[in-house]
Amino acid sequence: MSDDWEPSSMRLSPSKINTFRKCQREFYYKYIAKLPEQKTIHLFRGSLVHAILEDLFKIQFKTFKAWETGSPQEWILEQFESGWADKIDSQKWLWDVHSAEEIASMRVETHDILVNFVTAVDKKLNEMVEWKIYKSKWQAWNSVAPKYAEKWVKSQKYNVIGIVDVVCNDFDGGTTLLDYKTSKRYGPYLPDDYYVQLIIYAFLYTLEMGDMPNFVGVSYLRFDDTFYVKVNQGVLDEAKDIIKGVHDLIKQKEDEEDWEQTPQNLCKWCSFHSSKDGPCDAEIPKWKPKGNFKPRKKYAKAENAVLSDDDIEKYMAQPEEEGNDNTN
Repeated sequence: MSDDWEPSSMRLSPSKINTFRKCQREFYYKYIAKLPEQKTIHLFRGSLVHAILEDLFKIQFKTFKAWETGSPQEWILEQFESGWADKIDSQKWLWDVHSAEEIASMRVETHDILVNFVTAVDKKLNEMVEWKIYKSKWQAWNSVAPKYAEKWVKSQKYNVIGIVDVVCNDFDGGTTLLDYKTSKRYGPYLPDDYYVQLIIYAFLYTLEMGDMPNFVGVSYLRFDDTFYVKVNQGVLDEAKDIIKGVHDLIKQKEDEEDWEQTPQNLCKWCSFHSSKDGPCDAEIPKWKPKGNFKPRKKYAKAENAVLSDDDIEKYMAQPEEEGNDNTN
């Protein structure tokens, strides 16, 4: 790509980029044709949690003194109650999308996520002093509390924008960017779309602040766990190439048919799929197990019977499978 490269007219974000990478046709319907899509309680719940956690450090408890002398758990529950009434209970149409049981369950989950967050902050402050990492909670606070709560990062040159949930500094002055996730999607790895989102944040932060962060990470609020990506020049170059690649492909599109369909299991939940009365007719592929799946061997079952030693040996013996010793 030459130095005179220019982006498309579409201002991108990590969310838009991941939608494009997942399915170009969904991107077209959502951001070009701007068709209406069904909203769910998950969207409103995520927005509520992010807003409360932003105000927690940005407005209500900006200092350790405010945290220590205030009542952060009481405050966060007040915000939860009023926010839930305003952002969710007021959306009466949500009861047409979700059952009363689903909404009630989501309410309990959201309450617990917020309470657990405050509890985790207190736990870290106490343990950092007990374990003599810091001499006082005041010193620990500077490590636990974020430098920025919701930091906008953008680039006009690459026509892309993002919002980093948290910017933290460690005791060595290093910078870590965190993105809060409220979903149940969790595992000992980073899904590809999360990874792409994080490295784009790192790229934009570096451009805007002139300082490369040490790490970017996803904080799973539901599980109080975080996974990190070490930031280096290779990671920043990868993010830049992804951004430029998506812009270049967008510039090549003209008609709806140019936006490629990507049939996948996720089509079941896409607002634009024909199963949701949408215009997309992508055929949802049948589920197939990944890897070399072998069905479990079936053995005879006996009810109210007494088996001999020979019968037990015949029914229970299981030959070892070749190449499945888990030594690699």
